Amino acid sequence: MRSSFFEFHVAISGAFTARSNLEIISHNTANAAIRGYSRQAPVQKAGEPLALNTGKGMAGTGSEVYDVIQARDVFLDAKYWSQGCVLGEYSGKKSQLAMIENIFNEMSGNAGIASGVADFFAKASDVSTAANDAAYRAGLIQSADYLAQIVNLDAGALLKQQTDANMETAITVERINSLGEQILSLNKRIVTHELDGSHANDLRDERARLVDDLSQLVNVEVKEVDRGTALIPNDKRYIIMLNGYDFVNHYSINPLAVVPRRPADRRNPMDRDGLYDIVFSTNNVVFDIYHPGLKGQLKGIIDARDGNGAASGALPTTAYKGIPYYLEKLNTFVRNLSLAVDQGKYSDGTSIPGVEGHANGYDLNGDRLGALIFTYDGGPGEGALPADFYNRMNCLDVRVNQTLLDDPRRINCASDPSQGESAYTVTKGFAMINNSPSLFREGKLTDFVTALNSGLGVDVKQARDFEASCGDILTAIDNQRIDVSGVDINEEMINMVKNQQMYQASAQLVSVINSIYDTMINRLGA
Repeated sequence: MRSSFFEFHVAISGAFTARSNLEIISHNTANAAIRGYSRQAPVQKAGEPLALNTGKGMAGTGSEVYDVIQARDVFLDAKYWSQGCVLGEYSGKKSQLAMIENIFNEMSGNAGIASGVADFFAKASDVSTAANDAAYRAGLIQSADYLAQIVNLDAGALLKQQTDANMETAITVERINSLGEQILSLNKRIVTHELDGSHANDLRDERARLVDDLSQLVNVEVKEVDRGTALIPNDKRYIIMLNGYDFVNHYSINPLAVVPRRPADRRNPMDRDGLYDIVFSTNNVVFDIYHPGLKGQLKGIIDARDGNGAASGALPTTAYKGIPYYLEKLNTFVRNLSLAVDQGKYSDGTSIPGVEGHANGYDLNGDRLGALIFTYDGGPGEGALPADFYNRMNCLDVRVNQTLLDDPRRINCASDPSQGESAYTVTKGFAMINNSPSLFREGKLTDFVTALNSGLGVDVKQARDFEASCGDILTAIDNQRIDVSGVDINEEMINMVKNQQMYQASAQLVSVINSIYDTMINRLGA
């Protein structure tokens, strides 16, 4: 049976509904510019009707807002996260390769390797015309020392960058863990708020924003599993996997940790000690940083830090052309050049036509002691050499023979000291080294340096172009999300006016009903 003041209840329910709608509109408007905010909308229904006293028909009881939902498309979220990790990967590669490019741009500049090579062979040409000139001899050995030092500096810069990339790996792991902890905290809060069937819309938006950030660092897979029962009907579990590994399982997290490698676990011969591998700290399961499916900024950093261009070696690594690849290129440069200058041979051991090699010549004293121009820290400067002498040499420890620096008279210029200047074929042969088209796989010395810079330039351009392309795709997906979830201020203004009028109409209805009851109760008996 209806109350005597039933009409008041109906009118007031309309006012309350309008007010609830206005509150939601106000919330949407206040958050219109917030990244990742999803537009919220009320879910209304008519009140439970009552039977009329006549026994026929039903009387409406007004309206009510029984839920507030958000406009969000989980499919678009999944697309955004799958594309975000690709963008993160090439963004990481671009920043790392840009640093390598800076180093190699110096190589080809006025103070780089290309300039050092040109100066060395120019000084060798001077000596071949006047080998008795002490100034020319000193200039030749000093130019060789300068060239060795430039290679050492570039190698040191690459190894410093590898150390920096290693630290960035640890920082990225910390960021991943931090985002995981925040998501875990939100999971617990969301469950608490949704136990009664409500929707914790703002908390869900915040959680999705965190997954947006996480997807830039590493590829993620997100699932929400409903494990509701009759006793607990609203029990949704939020699960995040990193490249197929469990990371956040709603109420628990399996955080990542970095583990320094032992020297025996080096992936590349010149790797710095203590480069990090990654494990899950809870169960010590290895997180495979070389898995072909890995994406994200973490992938870009690992590729640049460990990539040797071939993924060769006893232990797994990545085939991307990263810092180890360019260090090995510098090794090839110093080994081939040193072997050619000192022994007159190609890297395969065959003789270079017209080149005798410095170790096979005579010095200004008429001695033939097998002196080398290039050696390495702790290596011999003359005499019999170990079979793997040139393979032991690398870009970080290559040095000029200190004996020659101390006494330029020890430089070997002649193949036959009894024939005077016409016998300065040792230093004259250096010109043939510079022009030999078979010294490197790429061709001449200048071709090697040019090819190295060109290949790096292609990789840098690829990373930049891919980053830009992925960024455009990600923007397009985000625009689709905004079309679904974004707040349209014009639409909210229309809804605001509509609900304002509904509120005013309900208030006016209350006033009319009040007037009717006043007349019926207080004035009809007068």
